[in-house]
Amino acid sequence: MKKVFYFSMMVMAMFVMAACSSSSNTPGGALKKYSEYLKNGEYEKFVEGMAFKDSQDAAKVKEQKEALVSMLKEKLSKEYDKKGGIKDIEILSEQIAEDGNTAVVKTKYTYGNGETQEGEQKMVKQDGKWLMSMGK
Repeated sequence: MKKVFYFSMMVMAMFVMAACSSSSNTPGGALKKYSEYLKNGEYEKFVEGMAFKDSQDAAKVKEQKEALVSMLKEKLSKEYDKKGGIKDIEILSEQIAEDGNTAVVKTKYTYGNGETQEGEQKMVKQDGKWLMSMGK
């Protein structure tokens, strides 16, 4: 009986690890994770998911990140509150470029008041990690 229990626990652990590891290895999975940060008001973590130009020095990037967090806290959180917060985030599709370094993810946000909003987010892979592109 103990062997069956340990075996089933091991199998469950493998499924959990596989689910967790694969979710942010795709552009859609990464965007979903960043959107959950936004939903939960974890603006610092959300901003960490943004790609900044490599040519900028660290102090400039830090300054930009702090400004973005401040703006999100002051303005965006109020907009989401008016809509009853973010209730659900759905990844509709993801299209990865042939080079494997850029992608476009289509999303659908559902708010607490029932409103929905669809959009697209460009993603870029930097150092093996999918980040939200800030470029045009």
